[in-house]
Amino acid sequence: MPEGGTGEAIEPVTELGDGGAPRLPRARVVPLSTPPSTYTAAVERYLTGAGIARSSARISRISLTTWGWMLAGEPAPAGPARRGAKPPAFPITCTDDSSLPEVLAELAAARADEMDADTVNRELSIARQAIGWWQRQGWIAVDPTIGIERRPAPPDRTKALANNQIAALWRLDVALREKTQWRML
Repeated sequence: MPEGGTGEAIEPVTELGDGGAPRLPRARVVPLSTPPSTYTAAVERYLTGAGIARSSARISRISLTTWGWMLAGEPAPAGPARRGAKPPAFPITCTDDSSLPEVLAELAAARADEMDADTVNRELSIARQAIGWWQRQGWIAVDPTIGIERRPAPPDRTKALANNQIAALWRLDVALREKTQWRML
């Protein structure tokens, strides 16, 4: 692995500019490892190789499984059908299909209508992180989620307690420990 631990090698590319004069070299990402054969294998390699904390890997795996359905051009299962559902097997390179972003945008919009904005935004963020990592590995060339916008989060409707509600709390027959904790909050 090169210095810096990015998991990618830089190979200079020489091009000729206007009039045949050599241009300054540009870098091209060269895969350091063989790309995984399937999307599912790419997800596992991302979760184990990108430094995802074990506590976050479970949620990331669930989100990436959901996106696996959509990247395959199918709606993701929702509700109880989502548990244990396995996305169709397809090569990770299928994400470079030029028609995928349009299909993905439609599927993501339909999913956003079914789920709350926070869930949809979290899943989109996780998918984009994985896609970016796969691009840096040289396994895929494009981000098919380009053009999909985050959904606006619903307004926060929580309110502070009114004075009479706070007074009622202090009158409760509870241990001094709880009242002290409430006071600190």
